[in-house]
Amino acid sequence: MMWIFVILFVSLIVLVYRVFNIKPQPWNIAIFATIFVAAMIGLIILWTNASPYSSRAVVGRYVVPIVPWVQGPIVSISAKPNIPIKKGEVLFEIDPTSYQYTVNQAKAALQVARSDEARFAAGVKVADANIAKVEADARAAKSTLNMSEAAGAGTISKQELIDARERYSAAEAMLKQTEASREQANAAYAGSKDAIVLSEEKLKTAEFSLTQCTVRAPADGFVTNWNIREGTFVVPSPAAAAGTFIDTSELSIYAPYKQQMLVNVKPGQEVELVFKSHPGRLFRGKVDSILEATGEGQGAVSGTLPSASKIGSPGILAVKMLLNDEQDNNGLDLGTAGSVAIYTDSLKPIHIMSRVTMRMNKWLYFLPFM
Repeated sequence: MMWIFVILFVSLIVLVYRVFNIKPQPWNIAIFATIFVAAMIGLIILWTNASPYSSRAVVGRYVVPIVPWVQGPIVSISAKPNIPIKKGEVLFEIDPTSYQYTVNQAKAALQVARSDEARFAAGVKVADANIAKVEADARAAKSTLNMSEAAGAGTISKQELIDARERYSAAEAMLKQTEASREQANAAYAGSKDAIVLSEEKLKTAEFSLTQCTVRAPADGFVTNWNIREGTFVVPSPAAAAGTFIDTSELSIYAPYKQQMLVNVKPGQEVELVFKSHPGRLFRGKVDSILEATGEGQGAVSGTLPSASKIGSPGILAVKMLLNDEQDNNGLDLGTAGSVAIYTDSLKPIHIMSRVTMRMNKWLYFLPFM
């Protein structure tokens, strides 16, 4: 676009020289050159603030490493490389035999825990019945002792009074022992309930691990860079991912801009985009956000002091954009390059410069060297 203005300005100068029959002199050439430079600088400033343009737009998608939850040998692979699949479809399956054994053991352990609960519940009932019997015996012994003491020495012998007291003491001791037995029975019953809860959780964990033997797609997309074959032993480690999954359910476009060009840029503003993979076509979208962070400003937590000579930044921030029509997402591959123009709310007449540039680029992208 700037070349058009250069050509127009030079043509205008030549026309002025011819129409007014001005003889080129160093001084008037210097004046026109100064006017030309000032006009170009002013035009560039207005252009970059009104409708910032970038030729370094790139299509980005989320990339997910495929890491299984469980380990084991692979028995089948359903997903083919670079073939689109839907969320939830099977990627591959791990041999579930050992995990099925674990589920069976957990079910058996849960059944044992429930049997123990029933047994300890019966023990609590027996302890309660024993308490009732011993309490009755203790009351009877107390009543006998009271009557013996009330009768006096002339009615019963001293030995009978001693025997009554001993029977009451024995009844009280038996009552305390029975109460302790009931507490033990209650504790065992409570423990059996906890054992059931623990067994149920172990069963849930075992069943979850069994379901994870079938690895499914986390979103709509496709698998690329498979690192597995049938029989490969996979482990739940990010360092040994089974492959790479490209999420096609969401697409974002990023473009770098000088920070001073983003003064008037806000989320929701209109953008136009052209891509090298789709020459002759103009895409429309909007600004999603400005990524107000860059790696040059990141401080690493370490014992090494930063080198002052390495501190610095080119002053560039990335802008994230989204397309208006989600149907357009399907035809844009990860890493697709192109150009983008943002149309701010200021100096709208200047927007024509970016609009013309974008329409020129969509046809120039037919050329292989662009």
